[in-house]
Amino acid sequence: MAARRIIYFALLITVGILHFAYGQYMTHFMLIFLLCIPVLSLLLSLPAALSANTLLLGGEDICRGRESRVRLRAKCRGPLPPEAWSITLEAQNLFAGGSTTHQKIKIGSHKKLEKVFSTDTSKLGAIRYRIKRAVIFDYLGLFPIPVKKGGSVTVTVLPDKEIPVPEPALIENSAMALRPKPQGFSEEHELRPYRDGDPINLIHWKLSLKMDDYIIREPQEIVRREILLVIDKPADYEQHRSVLEQLCFLNGVLAEQQVPYLLQYGRDTVLIDSINAYDDFIRGILSEPAHPAKATLPDIANDALIYRITPGKEARNEA
Repeated sequence: MAARRIIYFALLITVGILHFAYGQYMTHFMLIFLLCIPVLSLLLSLPAALSANTLLLGGEDICRGRESRVRLRAKCRGPLPPEAWSITLEAQNLFAGGSTTHQKIKIGSHKKLEKVFSTDTSKLGAIRYRIKRAVIFDYLGLFPIPVKKGGSVTVTVLPDKEIPVPEPALIENSAMALRPKPQGFSEEHELRPYRDGDPINLIHWKLSLKMDDYIIREPQEIVRREILLVIDKPADYEQHRSVLEQLCFLNGVLAEQQVPYLLQYGRDTVLIDSINAYDDFIRGILSEPAHPAKATLPDIANDALIYRITPGKEARNEA
């Protein structure tokens, strides 16, 4: 559009010089025409500009390195489509930081359009996208007219799984004893003679026939020490990424066995007792700048099984 402005103003100056130099009727009408046609172009573009709006639709949260997409939607309801759209997008990683990136999108004459673009998932963090500037141009391409901008969207790049080396046996090492489970299913059982009041569905029928007496298969549950995972908040991004990806792996192991645990992340102590609790925690820390901090152990640490997550060898070498 800059070229059109240059051509228009060059033509206007040329006709102006000719008019003031010679004062002919033809140059007079040419000058009036050149001064009026931008106004006409602007008036014709106003219906589309007043009804135009732009909107961002976010993609799903994704693990690091996987593909994620964000959609840009723009539309107007005027009788004529605009000459062109010019939209500038701004992206900022709230966790990893770094410079804010901009992407300028120019689209031709359309009343309704949708454009899909890929997001950068090479680094962990909540990536906030917003429309920094959205304009349409009049039919001469001289005037950029601002249009309505939708709100921002956020795509969270989640940590992938990294196996700690050596892999800790948290499930095995936290088990201390067995105790009868009041109700529900359990893979652990204890065999004992029948006692008055025992439910019939607990009778081990095959073994009872062999023993010629009722034998109860009583469910047991494991008594565990509290598991405490400890994470420092490193200043280096690669080290921070490594400890979070190891946490993702260990959380999966514990969640599969339905074992809750405490997480000491810097100075914050968090109870992770469900998938939602872990998701809320990880999305929360990825939505703000990472500040380095040493982990401070809580009072429960004296009786807990403590495992300190440290950066992997590759991350330490990169730092």
